[in-house]
Amino acid sequence: MSDVTTEREARLDRTDLQRIFDRYHQAWEAKDPDAIVALHTEDSTFVLRGGEERVQGRTALRAHFAAVFDRFAGYRAEVQRLLLGDGHWVLEWTMVVDLQGIEGLPFTARIDLLDVVDVNADGQVVRKDVYVDGAQQMAAYRRAGWA
Repeated sequence: MSDVTTEREARLDRTDLQRIFDRYHQAWEAKDPDAIVALHTEDSTFVLRGGEERVQGRTALRAHFAAVFDRFAGYRAEVQRLLLGDGHWVLEWTMVVDLQGIEGLPFTARIDLLDVVDVNADGQVVRKDVYVDGAQQMAAYRRAGWA
């Protein structure tokens, strides 16, 4: 018998979950931290699974998302696929961002990411975990002089 326990997810109609995803994705595309956190629960969590600390609560989430938009102004998301579950979605996407290299020349970085987002029965995000391609991230950061 496995020692792994499972969490019970909210049961949401796929059409409802698609609508929730669409609103959430639009808020991210608009780079609007207020609109994003309005779709999270008060105690929601976010973590970038590349060594960052978990962020919890709307106030902290808003500050974190605003900092992301400041650092990666103008980034674009290229969506590869979206998988909808009962109370979650998985989004495979690529962040495309124009950066300045340490040699002074601009370059475009492409970093693959995978979002796992849990939603409650009220349609609010309770948890978002983002898995990043660490090799792509570090290559871009080195080239920009951030690492």
